[in-house]
Amino acid sequence: ATYHMQGTRPDDFVGGDDEGEKVDPFASFPSTHIDSMRDDIDGLWKSGKVPLLLAEGDEGYEAVKKKLTEAHDGEILCVKPFVLGVIKTKIKFADHVETARKTAVKAMSKGGTLVVDLSDVGTPDWKEKVFGVADYKKTFPNWMLDPGSHRAVDKHGQVFRKEDKKAVEKDDKDWDEVLETIIPNYRIVYLTTCGPGDYKKNITTEYLPQSKWSALRVKRGQNVKEIDLKSLATAIDECVHQQGLAPLISDETENTDTFLAFQHTNVIEMKPMIMKKASEGVEAAREEMRKKLVLSLKQGNTLLLRLTDTAPDILNIFSDENTFPANALFSCRLEEVGDEETTEQQETGFGGVIGKTVGGVAGAAQDPNAAKAKTKGIFQITDKDWLKKIYREEDMESGACIARPGFKVVVTTNYPLEKVKDRLGEGLPLGRFQTISIKKQ
Repeated sequence: ATYHMQGTRPDDFVGGDDEGEKVDPFASFPSTHIDSMRDDIDGLWKSGKVPLLLAEGDEGYEAVKKKLTEAHDGEILCVKPFVLGVIKTKIKFADHVETARKTAVKAMSKGGTLVVDLSDVGTPDWKEKVFGVADYKKTFPNWMLDPGSHRAVDKHGQVFRKEDKKAVEKDDKDWDEVLETIIPNYRIVYLTTCGPGDYKKNITTEYLPQSKWSALRVKRGQNVKEIDLKSLATAIDECVHQQGLAPLISDETENTDTFLAFQHTNVIEMKPMIMKKASEGVEAAREEMRKKLVLSLKQGNTLLLRLTDTAPDILNIFSDENTFPANALFSCRLEEVGDEETTEQQETGFGGVIGKTVGGVAGAAQDPNAAKAKTKGIFQITDKDWLKKIYREEDMESGACIARPGFKVVVTTNYPLEKVKDRLGEGLPLGRFQTISIKKQ
């Protein structure tokens, strides 16, 4: 007998063994990595948005919360008493409003991050239950969760009590003078266990204050791919133009470096840069690196950072906003390519993964045709604002900062794959890379 069974797939279904390579249904969803989310949080905050961090499950939620607490000076504001009420939590609503004020003030006072912890319960109706209640307007007013209200210290006296002000005062400066220097570092994030496929259902997003928020999926783990050397060019192209990541190539031989040297590449040898830093100072090393970076941008070439067996702290020592801004250099985003546009990616026939979501609704599975869309990776350093910072007058063409198509960043190391994270994790934002390991011949 033969039986035919049918069923309905869950919203977050990713694929099955009979469907070939699995495709992430949320590949086009705005994402960050747990190790590099500070920059993405900053970017959203400066644009007037509070990030809604989607941790995708309990394990991810705990990992992200720990990271925010330890690395971002986070203060946790649990919303369960607001959502579940006094019967389930044994905490009076009014008492928790005061707790919310104290938690926010503590985060503001140190320029930390207020983590509004939605966990798996969702968000309260802030307007109805908190902001709109007369008794709470001087305890937790609506501007408290508005990024625009923390550009300067003008309203904060409403929620800073006498003891709070005294704790902030320093030397002969008043509390508001001191806070004025601290508040630019203050951030707010919402944190949830939900993922891109279920946050719309489980969080009543219209309850989030003033619609000034933006969902951001938080990824974890190291993105690794193992290939033969002959597949290197294709792997680099896919990494940049399909995934929007910078390639970090692990090869214990020098075969990769030799191959890349013949591929329209400008090379920064980091071992000599380390020696130059020791003999002439870090500014001299940065300037030499800047010149190589600018040359690569102007020529539309690959910039190769060759680490060999060194582990330089590029992020914290060699990076400088006006010479060699590492975070902008390694940050890559995907953009769709129109049919009229010719790119290296199109010529080699690689399809992208970016695309509109079903019905245009954020959080819905992406359109099935999205995986066929042509995409290209754009490194943030090519944006005009960054070019103006790193170009000098002699670098300009007719007074303009020109960056030609084809620019990309590749990093190579002789460390084996199993040592990459331990040796390079402090000096590189590994969350912005795909690690490509070259198989031993």
